[in-house]
Amino acid sequence: MTKEGNRAVGESEEDIAVVLIGHGSKLPYGKEVMEEFGRRIEMRGIFKAVRVAFMQLNSPSIEEALRKLAKDGMKNIVALPVFLADGAHTTEDIPEKLKVAFEGPWEEIGRDVKLTYAKPIGVDERIVDILLDRVKEAMEE
Repeated sequence: MTKEGNRAVGESEEDIAVVLIGHGSKLPYGKEVMEEFGRRIEMRGIFKAVRVAFMQLNSPSIEEALRKLAKDGMKNIVALPVFLADGAHTTEDIPEKLKVAFEGPWEEIGRDVKLTYAKPIGVDERIVDILLDRVKEAMEE
């Protein structure tokens, strides 16, 4: 497993699988939103595979999603936390799950897999625009 920086879009994405990682929720809407993000990214046709995984409460788990992609022959996987900011989950919990995904009896399937961990969303002008849109929508109600 290796950690690498972001790859520019247009550079062999057809060989890359992306796993969108959500927190997980008891409420079905949380899983539905993550699945819709996955569908929308998949529809763009950039990556060979797009999957959704959850840290807790929903399935598949992060480990299950990674192992399934590796079993299916994917050798280049980007794990993308769909979280606004770094915190205990993105800096400790998720990296630990990425680490153990290919340990023990799963070591063989993970041997040749390059696993890259992306950064969470962070501060971005595109998010600021969405926030401003939500304020405008609220004021119009």
